[in-house]
Amino acid sequence: MKAGEFFIILMIVGCVLVTGCVLKPTSNETLVHTLSPTTTPLAAIKTTTVIPTAVPVLSNIPEGVPFGQLKVSVGDYNAILPVFVDNMSAGQVSAGKMLNLTVTEGRHTVRVCSGTVCEIIDVSILSAITTTVDFEERLHRDVPLGSLNVSIGDFNANLPVSIDNVSAGNVSRGKPLIRMISQGHHSVKICTIDDCFTEDVEVRLPNQTVVNFESRLKREGLLADLMVSIGGYNAQKLPVFLDNTSAGYVSQGTPLTLQVDTGVHEVKVCSGKYCSQERVEVKFGKMNFIDFEEQLQENAEYLEPTVHIVDYNLNGNSLMIKAEYINPDPEDLTMTATFSCVYSYKDYPTNTRMSSSAQGQLVQYVTAGNRVISATSMYLAGGTDVIVSEPVVLTVTTR
Repeated sequence: MKAGEFFIILMIVGCVLVTGCVLKPTSNETLVHTLSPTTTPLAAIKTTTVIPTAVPVLSNIPEGVPFGQLKVSVGDYNAILPVFVDNMSAGQVSAGKMLNLTVTEGRHTVRVCSGTVCEIIDVSILSAITTTVDFEERLHRDVPLGSLNVSIGDFNANLPVSIDNVSAGNVSRGKPLIRMISQGHHSVKICTIDDCFTEDVEVRLPNQTVVNFESRLKREGLLADLMVSIGGYNAQKLPVFLDNTSAGYVSQGTPLTLQVDTGVHEVKVCSGKYCSQERVEVKFGKMNFIDFEEQLQENAEYLEPTVHIVDYNLNGNSLMIKAEYINPDPEDLTMTATFSCVYSYKDYPTNTRMSSSAQGQLVQYVTAGNRVISATSMYLAGGTDVIVSEPVVLTVTTR
């Protein structure tokens, strides 16, 4: 081998040895890789806190979380409907009664459902701001209301009615309860004091849906006798009302006996413009009795507005008159009474006894069905040693 070739070989081996010493890390060194052109530099990486999707906050709001008020309404749409906010149950809304909610700030979806139909509105809640959403127009358009007629026929009672376990009002003989409610399946319940009766109905347009409990009440309901009397009050054929429905007539010495369902009833007897009313609890298995004699004697003795003198007193030339003002009307009245008396006196200086008369007026405001005692005085002019006859009421006017 030539010396030049040997020298070249030594140079190549030396380079390889040198390269190995540079790239091989020692046990105390750290290997640093060159950054790829597609790798984001460390200085450009930012830490971001993940914020979960906002949900309604209905109570126990965490400190620092912004929130606003949300009011959900269905206007006069006659139904009790569930409300959902972001698919979470939030309560119920009904006709004329808004649902008030406290909701976290941000975008939310509000849903109100009637049967299988749901109306959805997206809202943006702002901190310390009240937002109102009204579903009335949509519900009337998409879920029109049907008419439900609840009746008890001629069953003599005044009974509470519930629709879908919510109080809906009362029904009485000859006066059905009519309600506009959403179409679909509903449960109607009517209760006496001892039992309840339930009917399932399907409300459909355009016909009115009628549910009549008369036959069930007469077959299963408990009836009892109620006797209405006016005792010795001198009157004939006074009208009797049971739960504001005409029930017959009662006269002196001739009471009226009714068959009614057990429970609490309002009984009313009218004499002229005055009506006396009592609340009575009717119990099964006994004769239930109510007597209006005392009330009628006290309040219906006068069928027209009346003033009568209850006392008078003469003091010198002054005559004090005390009178009772009686208003049997169903309206408040201003009553004016004119009083008169005849008297004699000794004339001065002849000492001759002379005769004269005097008149006076007294105005009194009297509320409906009430009595008021009031007093006035009249001056009897002419002389001394006055002798007065019993004063009388000349006229009574009202306005």
